[in-house]
Amino acid sequence: MKKHIFIAAASAALFLTSCNKEKKATDASTTVDSIASKPSDSAAVAGTQDEIVKSTSKDKNGKTLEMTFNNTKNTATVVFNNETIELQGQKPASGIWYKNDHYELRGKGEEIELTKDGKTVFKK
Repeated sequence: MKKHIFIAAASAALFLTSCNKEKKATDASTTVDSIASKPSDSAAVAGTQDEIVKSTSKDKNGKTLEMTFNNTKNTATVVFNNETIELQGQKPASGIWYKNDHYELRGKGEEIELTKDGKTVFKK
């Protein structure tokens, strides 16, 4: 008798849990559909959802490199020696790689290197 009660309770719990998950999935898709159906709203929302990552690094001489990465636009903004540098993302084998006509920023893990016209100006 106890075995039958346990099986019935377990079955009821599984049924109720699966119904709740199904309801949540339906609610989520409804929300997404209602947002997507309003082009002016979705355009405004899309502009505010850039994935931004900020990082600061210091070398052994105490020089500071401030980096802001916009992963949505594949760009990096670097502030070094009071100069703001805009860089465009490249396709590295691994790590990061951003550059413009004069500067190049590369890194992997905790290592980071900024070069200007081929000469290293910052290395950690």
